Amino acid sequence: MKFKNYFQESPSPATKRILKTYDNTDHKNSVWNVFTESPLDGINEDDFSILPRLIPESYFPVIEKTAKDLTQFLLSICSLPPAEIRAMVPKGPVRDYLINDLGVLKYQPKRLTGSFRFDMAIVGKPDAAHPPKLLEVNEIGFDGLARSTYFQNTLLELMPKLRSKVIALDTAAAEVRNMNRLGRDIARIQYDCYNWDEEFLKLTAEKMGSNLHLVTPAQFNTIVDEDFPLLQKHHFFFPEGRVRMGKDLHPDALNMSFAFTLSDLKRDKALYQKLLRSKTPQYGPLITSLVASKNILILLSDPQLRKRFLGASETLGNSILPAYSLAGNVEKVRKNVSELVIKHADGFGGQQVFMDKELLKTIAKTPKARHHEWVIQQKTKLNMIDVNGILSRRKSAISDLGVFVHYDWEDGKFTHFEVGGLMSRATNTGLKVNVSSGGLQAAVMLERGC
Repeated sequence: MKFKNYFQESPSPATKRILKTYDNTDHKNSVWNVFTESPLDGINEDDFSILPRLIPESYFPVIEKTAKDLTQFLLSICSLPPAEIRAMVPKGPVRDYLINDLGVLKYQPKRLTGSFRFDMAIVGKPDAAHPPKLLEVNEIGFDGLARSTYFQNTLLELMPKLRSKVIALDTAAAEVRNMNRLGRDIARIQYDCYNWDEEFLKLTAEKMGSNLHLVTPAQFNTIVDEDFPLLQKHHFFFPEGRVRMGKDLHPDALNMSFAFTLSDLKRDKALYQKLLRSKTPQYGPLITSLVASKNILILLSDPQLRKRFLGASETLGNSILPAYSLAGNVEKVRKNVSELVIKHADGFGGQQVFMDKELLKTIAKTPKARHHEWVIQQKTKLNMIDVNGILSRRKSAISDLGVFVHYDWEDGKFTHFEVGGLMSRATNTGLKVNVSSGGLQAAVMLERGC
């Protein structure tokens, strides 16, 4: 595709000359060989740029401020009285089931500890006048956290000339440090497998003196394949209101490893209800699913809510793309279709996101009674970066910015907040940057002194 009037990012001239020395087949082969020889399975199955995206070090405080304000807004909603949450968070299939069937508000935790991935876009020059714009919020089960660290480590090992020029954030270590605020024995609930991202997170935890157990509950009735030797299968018990797994695993906290669809929640309803009632805390509590729905984009667009939770209606004003429900706005959408994107409230992984003709088709086949399940958001022009993939050729592509945040929140305030890492996805074949839609992954580093 040709992208007109999109901002092209570029590192400083000196650093650009260094990158040029690695923009070749020899370096691409070196990256490929490292991935192929790694004991972590599946690293080279998705495309990855042999060149990192470099963002000015001076821009990081702008990212950090935006991410902290977003996190405060979301966690403030999760901390409201149950009746207010029920009234405020727009209805949707997962939201309704969490509240009405699982009773997530009945067992509302007072302390919230976990992490988010904000999918954002830098639009224009990376400076204070152009804060990143939020595309969507991801919580339980999001991907990329530990692979961000692995990708950066690989490139810095193979590009020694670049080391003194950049700062690389260790996202995996930041996640483990935050988990350790709840204890050093964490059980991560898997379904029937795990990926190399999760395996690397487990290895990172072990290096830091912590235990991250990958566990599938026997209640799931899954068959554990021998290809996943790190995955344990244990029956979950709840003696004295705490979680016990098998005979002797008493974790300090639980962490869910996968994004929940409505069918996931319905299939294991009894287990999830017990986990909610349990005194064992959750890292990334289930209640945060309420604010990871695409419907949260509508609430963030409300200046009065931003004033209530952030102290000023102008806060985040330049980072929020206008969003509203499809319900009652069909004609408005049809008149402005080229400027909009439609997203299902409970979609994830790039699924159920449509533009242009596909947007109109989605409206046409959606019954009016389900219009409230769809969110309309203004399009934006994601910055372009130069990439060269292990499975593709050199190109300029539009890119998002994954911002990983780690939080600990109690009594309406942060006891810890950190932007622990950054990562990008890029494509030149469409307007969706998901890897599953033909995009590639790119490590993100901060360029010193810029």
